[in-house]
Amino acid sequence: MEKEEEIEECSTACFHLVSAFLACEPPDFVISFARDFGGGFITERVQSFLWNECINKSDVKCNLPYLKRFLKKLIVEIESNGDVVLDELYEKYIFCLASVKDDDLAKGNTRMLRRFSFLFPKDCSQASSCQIFRKLEVALQCSLNMLEGDTGCSIWPSSLFLSEFVLSFPEVFSSKSCLEVGSGVGLVGVCLAQANCSKVTLTDGNLSTLANMKLNLELNQQATDVLGHTRQPNTVQCLHLPWASATENELRELMPDIMRSRV
Repeated sequence: MEKEEEIEECSTACFHLVSAFLACEPPDFVISFARDFGGGFITERVQSFLWNECINKSDVKCNLPYLKRFLKKLIVEIESNGDVVLDELYEKYIFCLASVKDDDLAKGNTRMLRRFSFLFPKDCSQASSCQIFRKLEVALQCSLNMLEGDTGCSIWPSSLFLSEFVLSFPEVFSSKSCLEVGSGVGLVGVCLAQANCSKVTLTDGNLSTLANMKLNLELNQQATDVLGHTRQPNTVQCLHLPWASATENELRELMPDIMRSRV
């Protein structure tokens, strides 16, 4: 029993570490998971895991500016404890130094690809007692600089919480027409598309944000939803809708069963 609990705890630590890295969370946050995984230290075993499962994985397209900041923090953390840094990490950091300018992250329109991982009950009809879980990874092109006014392409905490609810209780949204006002990067829409909705309408009043949202939907096209149903084409629709100037006829045509506004 103790061995099983140890394996489960290790698996959870791995999931948290990889998920935090793919989501491009602050380096200190990711490093704290790495320390937890290594029992308080970033051992060579932990470094090898980071290299193989995060940094060097062929299907991971991590942004170099983020990777540069992460590796710098990681190397300083390891060296400050008097431990040995893997050569691969040094070499990758040198590559980032040569490839990334210091002012790349200072640009107001900087965007990067982040991957958000959700773990939710596979049999959602018995969510309270279900022990089998399914993982969904959502890739989003989003802004890093909300202070420059690019709020529509930033990740909002409320979207993360609502997305978790949608994936955990898809039966609430199944066969329903859903409308979101101010959809931003489209995270909630991607998750609603997994819930077997009859129709999902995502709207935003900013054309640049709308174009980015459509790109994110294309990045996350999937054949089946969390209930195991084959999704119908064109389930998700993106519309330019400045909420303050929307006409009564435009709103009447939408007539959703469920509406969500960020305001």
